[in-house]
Amino acid sequence: MPEYLAHSANACGHTHPLKDHLRSVSALAREYFGDRTGADEAALAGLLHDLGKYGDRFQARLQGKDSGLDHWSQGAWVALKEHQALAAALAIEGHHVGLQAGNPDSLRRLLPEALAHHHPFRLALSDPDMFRLTKRAEADGITTKRFNAVSPIRGSSAGPGFRQCFPRSSPSKCASVSRKSASTRQEKSILTSNIAATALSQPRLNDRTTAEGLRHDERIRAASEAHTRVREIREALWQAAGDTARTTPGVFTLTAPTGSGKTLAMLRFALEHADRHGLKRIVVAVPFLTIIEQTAAVYRTVWV
Repeated sequence: MPEYLAHSANACGHTHPLKDHLRSVSALAREYFGDRTGADEAALAGLLHDLGKYGDRFQARLQGKDSGLDHWSQGAWVALKEHQALAAALAIEGHHVGLQAGNPDSLRRLLPEALAHHHPFRLALSDPDMFRLTKRAEADGITTKRFNAVSPIRGSSAGPGFRQCFPRSSPSKCASVSRKSASTRQEKSILTSNIAATALSQPRLNDRTTAEGLRHDERIRAASEAHTRVREIREALWQAAGDTARTTPGVFTLTAPTGSGKTLAMLRFALEHADRHGLKRIVVAVPFLTIIEQTAAVYRTVWV
């Protein structure tokens, strides 16, 4: 059996076997979620995100003999068809081209036959034969039979919060851990020929970070010149965020009108909740570039 590669040789002449890359990304993706809802589906996305690299055309691309290929949509389709894993499919499809719509019309465009005849990004599939790709993966020791989706297309025990949050945050995570796996391979190849999933080492949010963020929020609220009623609403939301932060980890929603202080209230919840439960990181995923920039600008002022 030929050795299928994820990446071409690095500066040291060492290649990156595809099976090692897929396992590494799967392990890192699972670690992002820990024991929380979504870990199994994140691991599934990691195993399938580069399924198309088992295609002959992609292997030729690594030798500079081909180009303009889509090597990810095949894995997204397998996640949908074989596992009914909507969130994993959207994460896989989005880790190269951004988050795509999850409506039925958009999902139908993931059909290999549809992509082979009309690809939205004018790319060619590295291999449109899903059976051949999955058989090559299985022969390479990559199997997804034991994975169960928590965001099935029809119904979900995970609730609407998970179905909204997982697809929005996971494409960037999938891309991040994929790059981490690749870079880890590049670095480790200088010292060793072995590859393993590298544990993330983000330090726990400490008391100083939390206190500093909360003091900033309180200064902003104290200096507000808003109407008394508006300030009362903001105070109620602020207290609700703090109260909820002390509850057991899970999926939470915050629905409040414009101007009620959601940005700062969310920061309070995130800081206190992460510190209380020893969580490793806070990930903020919001729609539209302008909202991302506004939110980032507010949060930067906390530690500037």
